[in-house]
Amino acid sequence: MACLIGVGRERYGDEGAGPAVARILAAELADSVRVAECDGDPATILAVWKGCVHAVVVCATQSGAPAGTIRRVAAHAGPLGAPYPQGIVDAVELARARGRLPDRTIVYGIEGATFSAGAELSPASAAAAERVAVAIRRELETETG
Repeated sequence: MACLIGVGRERYGDEGAGPAVARILAAELADSVRVAECDGDPATILAVWKGCVHAVVVCATQSGAPAGTIRRVAAHAGPLGAPYPQGIVDAVELARARGRLPDRTIVYGIEGATFSAGAELSPASAAAAERVAVAIRRELETETG
């Protein structure tokens, strides 16, 4: 089984990019992929991907790159590190240490511009969320045939 986890909090500007991607794909993937949103708590991430062979995690990043920049990392191949949120890094490394990291663990980061309480997604992050949703759809279609 595959899972998609959108990490972040909506109404905190671009921090809502991960949940936005999960919502874009939720109805479409509901029959074949476990789709969830969470705030980045490592225990929640571990619980969601339990039993999954392929996990895709999407979150906002803050590195100083232009807003809307997309990063994709194969976390199953090695350490995740910056600029990903610490909760995701902790979940990946804890799962790796315990032998519970999904065989294929992909983390997408969408560079944000604003993270203020009450703010909406910036246009750059919203557009990037759409592009990431397309990429994830293709990746999962390739996997499930």
